[in-house]
Formats: sequence, structure tokens, C-alpha cells
Amino acid sequence: MILISPSEPIELRQALGAVNNVLCEGLGADIIASTPKGLLGVQRKETPSDFLASLEDGRLCRELPLLVNGVDLPILLLEGRFSFDADNHLRIGSRPTRYTRQGISNLIRSISYCSGLSIEYSTSLTDTPSVVKELIDFLGREHKSLLKRPNLQGLWGKPTANEAMGYFYQGVPGIGVVLSQSLMKMYPSPADLIKASLEDLKALPQIGKQRAERLHLFLHKGVLK
Repeated sequence: MILISPSEPIELRQALGAVNNVLCEGLGADIIASTPKGLLGVQRKETPSDFLASLEDGRLCRELPLLVNGVDLPILLLEGRFSFDADNHLRIGSRPTRYTRQGISNLIRSISYCSGLSIEYSTSLTDTPSVVKELIDFLGREHKSLLKRPNLQGLWGKPTANEAMGYFYQGVPGIGVVLSQSLMKMYPSPADLIKASLEDLKALPQIGKQRAERLHLFLHKGVLK
């Protein structure tokens, strides 16, 4: 179920299939949804007008701590686009403001890095329901692709035996592309590498004493140091 603040536009509530609930405002959110990763809270700011007005009148400073402390997954959703003139000053309609492009960028970075929340963007109020639904869908899935090594791919089609061995060596902690090439010249197979003594490893170019010791310890005792 998606809950939405009663002060939000009715078209947004209808597009999300959300239910009005004043609980949202008490948590600093305009939209709340339960996900497998925890409670998602979205604070929506139309940009640039509402975003800057809430900054200047103190609303943003009151709302963001409530949001960060009130939900598991706090999101600031910036709705719309920032428009800058030739002097890199932000414009609201035809009126230039005192805010510069760099100032706005640094402000958004400060909100994200200092407040500990994520920032998402939508192009308009019409686009916002899609962004919110995408967030809910994303948080409902397992994402492990960045926790594993990419599959072996050959430079020209099917991987060669040399590429396969390099891929294997690079899976050993502390061995990168350059070092794997040096190792393969001296030790063409993993069996050859395991037979190498600590002194043999230390004698290899580009490895160094400490990395040689860590590699030897890993190969013979399975210990990461």
C-alpha cells in the first residue's frame, strides 16, 4: 500500500493508487510505501520554485531530519528542471536568481552527503508516479550483480587459453591485470604457481615483498591478510 500526504495533488494520488494519510507529514514525507528493504519515504520538491522556497523558509531543514530519522529509505525527489542563463545563474521563468549552477550542484551534494539520503529526479508531476513506482519495484528485487565478477569474455570472440588463465589468476586477491601477465610467464598453470616458494614470489617483478607474502599465505593456507 502507498500512503500519500493529503496536501499532495489529487492527480498524483490517483496515478499512484495511494491512500491519503497524515502520517506521511509526521515522518517528513509526501509519499510512504512499505518495501522488502524497509519503509520508503519520498519528499517531493517541485524545482526550482518549491525547492528554493522550502530552503529559504526553513521547511527543508525541518522536513529532512524527520525523513531521515522516520523511514528506512529516505528519498528527496526533485521534480522538474533547473534552467540557467548564459552567466550560469538559475532562472525562475524569465527572472534570474542569485543561485549559480555550481551553488545549486553543491547544495544538492550537501543534502545528499550530509543528510544521508538519496536524491532522485523526475521531469514533471506527470513523470513522478513512474519514478516512485520504479523505486518501489527496484526495492522489491534482489540486486547482486555488483557482488560478483563479470563473466569471462574474449577480446575477439571465444576466450583463448591465455585469456582464461589470466581471468583465473585475477580472481586471486591482490592480483590485477599486469601482475597476472607476469605470473603467467613464470607459472603457466595454477599448479605451477602453488609450487612457488615465498622467495620465488618475492623475486617476481612488480609484486613486492608484502604482496608476495599475502599471496603465498592465501595459496597455501587460504588466509586473506
